[in-house]
Amino acid sequence: MKKKLTFTILICLFLCLIAALALKLHSRGAADKGILLQPQKDYPADTDMVIPYCQKNEAWKEDRLGTSSYTMGSSGCLTSCIASALSTQHKATGAGQAVSAGELNRLLGETGVYNKSGDIVWGELAKALPKAEVVVAASVDERQIEELMDQGRYPVVKVKVGGRGAAHWVLLVGSRDGEYLCMDPLEEDGEPVPLSRHGGVVYRMRCVYWND
Repeated sequence: MKKKLTFTILICLFLCLIAALALKLHSRGAADKGILLQPQKDYPADTDMVIPYCQKNEAWKEDRLGTSSYTMGSSGCLTSCIASALSTQHKATGAGQAVSAGELNRLLGETGVYNKSGDIVWGELAKALPKAEVVVAASVDERQIEELMDQGRYPVVKVKVGGRGAAHWVLLVGSRDGEYLCMDPLEEDGEPVPLSRHGGVVYRMRCVYWND
């Protein structure tokens, strides 16, 4: 009798484990699904105003992200986007100050914003940039993105390279003919590229801007 009861308990525990794993995989799949992002109106992209930063720039491509083994050249897309957003806002409105991708990377390293994997810890970023507002969206909200664009702020969005490759961050700088244009840190010429270059699907959204 005891053996049968023990066996039944083990079976129940096993089934619970399988159910929990299935739920986790389903949730991860939903999170990774992303949304096809399309603007409801045009936001002129002034190429003379946008300050692009290429993560592979010779001046900083070998710089490490904090104490991690990752470099700006290999993994500095997000840092480059944030620097471009802040610098472009400064040029357009005079708010805050311009900061290059290399300068921002050094600041984030010195203030402990990166974790051991070279990822940005968003709570620490807010402390390192006390004059900036840091928006960490729980999900990709098309309306929120458009509100930020209306306010002259530049959302950073997570995509997949070519729509299918590795995770990558780009900066939305405008839109035209029903499609967003972005500053892509992988592009050396700095010209805005269509979001469709990376499939047009967005998985995460952040925004960092000067609040003065």
